[in-house]
Amino acid sequence: MKKTVSISGMKCDGCKNIVKSSFEEIPGVASVDVDLEKKQAKVAGDDVSVERLNQALEGTKFSVVAEI
Repeated sequence: MKKTVSISGMKCDGCKNIVKSSFEEIPGVASVDVDLEKKQAKVAGDDVSVERLNQALEGTKFSVVAEI
């Protein structure tokens, strides 16, 4: 399953790296591609629901605001 989501709060490469590593820690995620300019992330793998992605971002200043 592939999902593209809009991420709020990303402003720099450090932000991008935090989002990418947070999503990569989700069991079953096969790949993550984060686009800082578009403020989007493409996530491929099992169980990549918006809820699951937001759980991975808990404790950060980022959140998934919409599925695209």
